[in-house]
Amino acid sequence: MIEAMEIAKIFKEYGFNVDIADYDYEGFIDYDKYNFIFGFGEPFVKSFYGRASKIISIYYATGMSINTQNINGLKQVENFYNRKGIYLPSSARLYEKAWTIQYSLSDAIIALGNQYAGESFKKISDKKVYILHPSFIKLYNFNDIIKERNFDQAKRNFLWFASSGMIHKGLDLLLDVFKELKNLNLHICAPLNKEPEFMKLYKEELSSQNIHFYGFISLKSELFKELISKCAAVVYPSCSEGGSPSVLNVCGNGGLIPLVSKEATVDVNGFGYTFDSLDTRTIEKQILQVSQSDISILKEKSVLSGKIISEQYSLNNFRDNLKSIIAEILKIAF
Repeated sequence: MIEAMEIAKIFKEYGFNVDIADYDYEGFIDYDKYNFIFGFGEPFVKSFYGRASKIISIYYATGMSINTQNINGLKQVENFYNRKGIYLPSSARLYEKAWTIQYSLSDAIIALGNQYAGESFKKISDKKVYILHPSFIKLYNFNDIIKERNFDQAKRNFLWFASSGMIHKGLDLLLDVFKELKNLNLHICAPLNKEPEFMKLYKEELSSQNIHFYGFISLKSELFKELISKCAAVVYPSCSEGGSPSVLNVCGNGGLIPLVSKEATVDVNGFGYTFDSLDTRTIEKQILQVSQSDISILKEKSVLSGKIISEQYSLNNFRDNLKSIIAEILKIAF
């Protein structure tokens, strides 16, 4: 919602009157009165039907291409089946609607994330792709959180902070890893109760003394502050993202060290680690490396994490970068 308001403000600054519709809105919209359509989903796609007047259309891609997301998600579902003997597509974030028009007929594409996210569109579209870092919600000074952190204890505590799609976001892999690493703790923040089949399959692991489940928690809660103070790293082996705001929120506010997949589409060079592949052996190896690292190294990476994320993924940077992108598109279009 915050980013949506900033987008509207930018268009107002360029002299446009702005109307906002939800991505799944199915009511009537008179598209003929608009010069510019920005967004994604049902109302965006419908704007192309029966269009006769010239309207500049910009597809705002909040994740990797839906094609890539579905393929990656189903691959993780298949891998899960090979390990557990059951298909569980309900825990993958699959889209039945590909909305192919979005990237095929738009004048340009703005992809949230990094170059890896952008490449998922360049493979399937000849449209100009602009890369835009998402923003995070700034609540705490990461330096204050780091000063309070006991790194000798924190390096044995790892955070998984996410929304729905437990297989999509790699929680199954982490539960399989941490059930064997009894001396390390995994802290899980997610609406896991909304995926009862997954919860049932991992009932034993979720009852382990070193695996702690909190459900959905607010960024403004005391528990959130407690967890980003207690943990040294956030682990996020997701198979498809658009800049991973959940990772940005814990790194920007708490300076946690990110252990992420390349599909998380966050560049963590110098202050974090990227998994070479999405399998338990690779993930376990990286977790053990962090847990066995010198405290001085962890402190250095934590400070860099907080500093780089705070600077590069601030709301001001989001606004300035998007404003520049829109200015370039307007210059070309008009």
